[in-house]
Amino acid sequence: MVRRIFEGYASGLSARALAAALNAESVRSPGVGSGQWSFSTISGNAKRGTGILNNELYIGRLVWNRQRFIKDPGTGKRQTRPNPPEEWVIYLRIIDDDLWQRVKALQDDVQADLPPGTSHGLM
Repeated sequence: MVRRIFEGYASGLSARALAAALNAESVRSPGVGSGQWSFSTISGNAKRGTGILNNELYIGRLVWNRQRFIKDPGTGKRQTRPNPPEEWVIYLRIIDDDLWQRVKALQDDVQADLPPGTSHGLM
């Protein structure tokens, strides 16, 4: 599924189109919950390294302790803070560098075409 998602995105399918196709085929999504795919499961947040297309595990980097959570004393809400990347460990490669770079370039192009402040995949 991971290779299929990367290849599909690299060939021009949007995260929404990929999610719709996987749902139409009744492919269960990762994790618990509805079992339905959403665009955010695929596209995630590039800055935070979330979502399938940003998960560096697929290029051989397992990132432990990428971020920590702190509680804002004023609001009581949880906030993320990045941790230094020194703990990254090379572990398992599923996606080669060429495909990874093609997807990253496409994501940058899509983000560049969006109005400022708009999140990728929300259009």
